[in-house]
Amino acid sequence: MRRSLVALSLYSLFVPVQAQQLQEVQVISTTPLPGGALPIEQAPFSVKKPDSLRNDTDRESLSRSLFRGISGVQVTDNQGNPYQSDVTYRGFSVTPLLGTPPGLSVYVDGVRQNETFGDVVRFDAIPQSALKEVTVLPGTMPQFGLNSLGGAIVMQTKSGRDFQGTQLDAELGDFGRTRFGLQKGWIDEPTQRDFYVNFNSFKEDGWRIMSPSSVMQLFGKMGVTSGDTQTNFSLSLYESDLNGNGVVPRSFYEQNRAQSFTYFDNTQNTGGQFAVDFTRFLKSGAELSANAYYRSSKSRTFNGDANENEDYRFGVTPFEPDLPGIEANLGPGTYNVACSAPAALAYAPGTVTFDENDPAAIDPNTADCPGANNRGVLNQDVIGLGLQYAFAPLGAHKLLVGTQLEFGKSDFRRSYALGIFNADRTVGELYAPIEQVNVEASNRQFGIYAQDVWAVGEKTTLLLGGRYNHASVKTTDHLSPVLINVEGEASPGLNNDYTYQRFNPSIGLSYQPAINSTWYASAGTSNRVPTPVELACSDPEFPCLLPNAMAADPFLEQVITTTVEGGYRTRWASGANQYGFSFNLFKADNKNDILFVTDGAGSGGFFQNYGKTRRQGLELDFDWDVSAWNFGASYQYLDATFQSAARLASEGNSSAVDLNGDPAVEGGFIQVQPGNKIPGLAEHNVKLSLGYKASALTTLFVDMQAQSEQYARGNENNQHQAGVVNVPGQGPVEFRDNGKIPGFAVFNLGMNHSLSKNLTVIARLNNVFDRKYFNGAVLGGNIFDRNGALVEEEDDITYETFLAPGTPRNAWLGLSLRF
Repeated sequence: MRRSLVALSLYSLFVPVQAQQLQEVQVISTTPLPGGALPIEQAPFSVKKPDSLRNDTDRESLSRSLFRGISGVQVTDNQGNPYQSDVTYRGFSVTPLLGTPPGLSVYVDGVRQNETFGDVVRFDAIPQSALKEVTVLPGTMPQFGLNSLGGAIVMQTKSGRDFQGTQLDAELGDFGRTRFGLQKGWIDEPTQRDFYVNFNSFKEDGWRIMSPSSVMQLFGKMGVTSGDTQTNFSLSLYESDLNGNGVVPRSFYEQNRAQSFTYFDNTQNTGGQFAVDFTRFLKSGAELSANAYYRSSKSRTFNGDANENEDYRFGVTPFEPDLPGIEANLGPGTYNVACSAPAALAYAPGTVTFDENDPAAIDPNTADCPGANNRGVLNQDVIGLGLQYAFAPLGAHKLLVGTQLEFGKSDFRRSYALGIFNADRTVGELYAPIEQVNVEASNRQFGIYAQDVWAVGEKTTLLLGGRYNHASVKTTDHLSPVLINVEGEASPGLNNDYTYQRFNPSIGLSYQPAINSTWYASAGTSNRVPTPVELACSDPEFPCLLPNAMAADPFLEQVITTTVEGGYRTRWASGANQYGFSFNLFKADNKNDILFVTDGAGSGGFFQNYGKTRRQGLELDFDWDVSAWNFGASYQYLDATFQSAARLASEGNSSAVDLNGDPAVEGGFIQVQPGNKIPGLAEHNVKLSLGYKASALTTLFVDMQAQSEQYARGNENNQHQAGVVNVPGQGPVEFRDNGKIPGFAVFNLGMNHSLSKNLTVIARLNNVFDRKYFNGAVLGGNIFDRNGALVEEEDDITYETFLAPGTPRNAWLGLSLRF
């Protein structure tokens, strides 16, 4: 395939073809607000647009289906839930869950969707069927503000002028899936107001054990046109109940691919957003635009897991399976371990006086609480304003200036309830929840940007831009009693007030040798500031549990990314055939990158400034359209590496050592060297699609997604190996995996068939060959045996790779009625 792509590129460059305007001119927005529109042919950077909005044949989730056709975009379903996937572009991610360092910004109708507390994006809040356009832009565009390190995902919703009529959608499928959708758009001619309403309801049992989910979304929009002024009012509401059961040890997966490590991992989200945008076209040719928005959300999380809590206020320590040691402590006196009594007695946590008749003394497995249910409640409110003025063309120059202001407020509470594991590996609570985090945070972000599109010549365009960002992050700790350390010293708490500022410039040059052909190059810098959750979880002496238990908060530097890219794109026609081809080279260097360093297979760890990382590579895209056929192919090579030496904590890595350089399992460190591959990112990604219009009524298609192997998290030094390591004081320890997950290729089939002018049948078969594959992995220790029972001694822990399994074969059938 690669050879054919190269041949096609050479053909398009050196063989003359008849110049032909294939379609109307497409424009893209180069700023968050309208007014910075630029024809794609003049854009001095890569532009990615998905085909799924045109085909609209897979609506199971925003992140999974929307980005299927975009080269360079990976969708990593670590949680096993279609609405909790990480979206990664060129090695930078955006995620709905705390813990993954954010590197992409997301805008819907000019409103930044990255939340204030952890820069996460709630994909369950964005109805895919309400979108009319999605564009992925690179990190050389600092005009999009904070967190656009790898780029920006820019979405535009439909209006009553884009969509008129009524459409009903209904789907049934595997895993108990049901979906119902309604959208309606119309124009009120007397007032020249347009209206659009979209409702979506999704439910499924989930393919993994105990993983049901539901999502409800409501979106409404009203447009008011008055002379040269256009105003839009929009309201979106959502409610979701999501179960994503995370990674599972390889030994468990081999028994049953649907099971999980522990249960449950539940997230319940509710929220809404009101936004208004305004555009005025002035007689001079200038354009004034503005927007304002308010967003509020509440998220509740519930995570049953092994007890990793370390709370010296009550004598709570992380669970360690060491039964003989526990027995030695039983009897009269004090007993300072994680838990002290069964539910029937319900002792207060902490130091407890035992007698020999205490059931805890009779049953040590009950005495030591191995499990905990971790709860979190996060409330977030955001108010934002934007203003932009695009000057009338001044000769060869098109200038604009803009500003954005955003205020965010959030409060987060986390508690844990100690207990024992039931037979199904859920946690039976023995105590009432204990609050461990109670923090309030506020964010203020101010940005001012400018841009000049300069027509240097008839075929050459120079784009100059830049943005100044000023941001502050303040947290206030309300926890009582305060945390203490092992010496009994009180924690200083999560009180801080940090300010960050930076100016990011950009420059780009495009050259059009012929119609629909462009050479381009661009460079720019972007920055992101540490989020409240990162600042409050940055001390290696106090690892956090995500959703987040937090401790003392050392200062973190802001991340600065410098991106350069260059490439070529072209479209041409030969008879009835239409072709498109592009290639792109890119390199993005991060300074002071912030990483979440895990301390095992659980959710424990901490954020830290790493130093330098690099993501560089190549992208190739080709498409071909003829009357009955269309074909698309894309390939990405991604070289994502650490560029600084550092020592990272890693439990479960066979190469980990202690401070003396001796092999260590718990509390061990690995040495990362420049050139080591960043885990969780595949080096090679290939996407293919083929569509066939079998008749005027029926369209068939097949697509394939493939990627190469990747390293598991915890294997940042790329040195983990399967085998036996002799650990001083512990003896031989077996590591069962090599710290990698294999590559894979997954095929999907689909069909659209029109039963009548208004009624269409939609069918899809995903993962046709039921391929067993993995989206990601992390190294860690398994505290359960093959039968699901807790091991009794530390020596019985098995160290293996915890896998994020891909979805097995599944099918669904839908009806779409349009009138």
